This record gives sequence, C-alpha cells and structure tokens, in this order.
Amino acid sequence: RHLTYKMSNSRRICFEKSAHVEYKMHYGIFGLCSGLLLLVGGSLTEASVGYVDYYDDAHPGKCTISEKIIISPGETAHSPDICGRLTCENEKGLTQISSCGAVDTPDGCEWGDPVKEKATYPECCERQLICN
Repeated sequence: RHLTYKMSNSRRICFEKSAHVEYKMHYGIFGLCSGLLLLVGGSLTEASVGYVDYYDDAHPGKCTISEKIIISPGETAHSPDICGRLTCENEKGLTQISSCGAVDTPDGCEWGDPVKEKATYPECCERQLICN
C-alpha cells in the first residue's frame, strides 16, 4: 500500500530538526489546551535548516553557491544537488539552506521514492510511504 506524506519547511538555525506550530492564544484556557493538544499530537511540519558561508572575493556582496548560482542578499535559488532552497542572507555570503527534515515512519513502513522527483523545494520533499 502506498500513501503520500507531505513534509514542508519551517525556519530555524544550524541543521536542527525543528517543528513549526502556529496558533494564537486569544481565549485563555482554550488556547492553552489547544496548544497542549498540538504538542501531544506531534509536529505538523518539519524541516532541516542550516547556514553556510558562500563568500567569494570574485563576487563581493553576493552569495556564490557555484559558478552558475550567484545570488544577492534577499534572493533565493533552488539547490541543484538536493531537495532544498538557498537564501542569501547578507553581503558576507551567509546563506541559509532549507531542506527536507527527517520524519520517522510508522512501524512496518518505509519512505519510498519522491512523489515529484523534478519538483522544487518544498514540493520535492513529498515521498511515498510504503507499508506492509
């Protein structure tokens, strides 16, 4: 049996697996209880985010990912090697790399091939879940 599970992105620093849950506590106890239920239920989305220095003297003020990928602060590009997004953070070459996070499978299941192999991040994170 094949199921599809979509992993998407959230932002945090230094290649940490992070969960991103958004809710507002407008109603006191209701908000607190809702938050606890969300935490008990597990994370809604996961991603891996890290920072790398891509400064090159040949391209000052930019993030030089490769000879073909040179981006300015605030610009993004898709990684040619992995399912990920590269965001140039500043003129010193600091680049944020967002990629698919690790998500455990249920017992008796394993991750299969990507659902959309040529898709860009985060759509390329979607994988088949194969269960016996």
